Amino acid sequence: MNLTFTDILFIIVILFLVASGVIFYLRTQRAKEIRELENRKDEMMSISIADQLFTLKNMDLAGQTKRKYESLVATWQTLTNFQFTEIEAMLVGAEQYSEQMNLMKAKTALDEARDLLDETEVQVHDLHDELTALLKISEDNHERNEALLERYNTARKSIMNHSFDYGPAIETLEKNLQYLELNFTRYNELTTAGDHIEADDMLDTIEADLGSLEDILEKLPSMYNKIKKDYEDALEDILDGHQKMLESHFNFEGVDVPEKAEEIQEKLNEAKNHIKNADLVDAQTLMDKADREINSLYDFMEAEIEAKNYVNTHINQLRTRFEEVRENNRYAGIEVDRIAQSYILHENEVDQIGELTEQINAEYGRFTDTAGTIESDGAVFTQVAEQLSRIEKNLNEYDSKQQKIVKDLGQLNAREREAKTNLDSYELDLRNMKRRLEKQHLPGLSSNYYEIFYKVTDEIEYLSKQLNRVRIDMVEIEGLEKQLAENLNKLDELTESTVDSATLTEYMIQHSNRFRFDYPEMDQAIHEAEYLFYDEFRYDEALNVIEKALYRVDREGPTQVRRMYQQEKQNRVF
Repeated sequence: MNLTFTDILFIIVILFLVASGVIFYLRTQRAKEIRELENRKDEMMSISIADQLFTLKNMDLAGQTKRKYESLVATWQTLTNFQFTEIEAMLVGAEQYSEQMNLMKAKTALDEARDLLDETEVQVHDLHDELTALLKISEDNHERNEALLERYNTARKSIMNHSFDYGPAIETLEKNLQYLELNFTRYNELTTAGDHIEADDMLDTIEADLGSLEDILEKLPSMYNKIKKDYEDALEDILDGHQKMLESHFNFEGVDVPEKAEEIQEKLNEAKNHIKNADLVDAQTLMDKADREINSLYDFMEAEIEAKNYVNTHINQLRTRFEEVRENNRYAGIEVDRIAQSYILHENEVDQIGELTEQINAEYGRFTDTAGTIESDGAVFTQVAEQLSRIEKNLNEYDSKQQKIVKDLGQLNAREREAKTNLDSYELDLRNMKRRLEKQHLPGLSSNYYEIFYKVTDEIEYLSKQLNRVRIDMVEIEGLEKQLAENLNKLDELTESTVDSATLTEYMIQHSNRFRFDYPEMDQAIHEAEYLFYDEFRYDEALNVIEKALYRVDREGPTQVRRMYQQEKQNRVF
């Protein structure tokens, strides 16, 4: 496409207008940013820092306050002489770059001016806040001083009007009042001299000391009262109770209660000295120790009283218990002797009863010695109670052992009756198996069957003889019975297998006869099975031979025969 001169001129004009518009827009934006920064600078400079410095200059300042004022003046001078001037120069430079169409330099100058202005604004506001606080500190100090004076006067009146409640600590409290008065005087001197910061620090000291004094005034009377009304009265009660217990024949072997009480009183006296010096933390520590030791003494004496009640209550009960256990032991000895005449014992029960008799007698000796200490007024009841408790525990253990022996031996008769009942059952089972085989009219039985059969027969006869002895051994009998039951189960399984195999063989041969003339191998199998059946009495092998041969010529035959036999068998059961 060919462009004419007019087209090219038109494009140039359009580009010029666009460029002019962009430049105009950027110059306008730069001018707007400059005005915004100048306005922020003017607002910052309008803050009344100079007036605040002038006010402080006309005040008679001294010490820390004066040094603080001088530091703030130096900060203000730095801001006005350097940072304000530099911000102004950056804004003027940005304006000149903008007029010269150097927009990038103008933007750089504006960014630097903005960063410095942000930093300076923070410094100016911080300076203004510090000056405001410095101007207000005198007024705040005055209000704090009035409030502290009122608290001081309240504390002073409490000390003067209730000096009796504070006891020996009154001197320490009065000294604390004097220290507070000196600090108030020092505060007034600092305020008059114009050092309001130092005066504020002094008020902090006064407030801390006054708070400690108020805490002491609140806690001190109750601590004195607790020592006198609680702890010292408790010590008197302990000593009085101890004396009465001695008169009632209590024995405190190894523990000197009056000496313990004296040691506790020494701790309380030391606590009083700490209270006198207003050292309440150490005083409270000693009071807590005294409290624990007083409770320990109470627990010790109460334990003796409770132990005496226990001893008085249980001593006769334990004597009666000994009579019961001895009677039980005598009965156990008679019972063991009686049972030993009919049964062989394996746990040395006679010797066990003898040992228990000796142990019971030894325990009774300890009981007699312990009871003697009570009658001689030399007993420490906690020790006696512990001994009686141990004796009673041992006695109950011996009684449980002898009762268990009698109970276990008492089961021998039941075990014997059960063994005889089982023997009758075994004999019946053997006769039933014999009749079952006889009903089958088998040509004979294998040597293995006869071996097990006669073994079971012999075991039944031997078990019957053992049960008919004058003294029977139930351990041996139960062992024999276990072996007999196992062999009887084997014989029953063998009988069941023999009957099943023999009957199935006969059924299989009957079913196979229809094939013997068509299949020579079937006729041969029938002859072989009959030989094993009638001559060798090997019914399992006979069944195996005929069943395999039948399966070869009639696959469903063996299954049909077995199904028919199982149905007959179930019908016989029902």
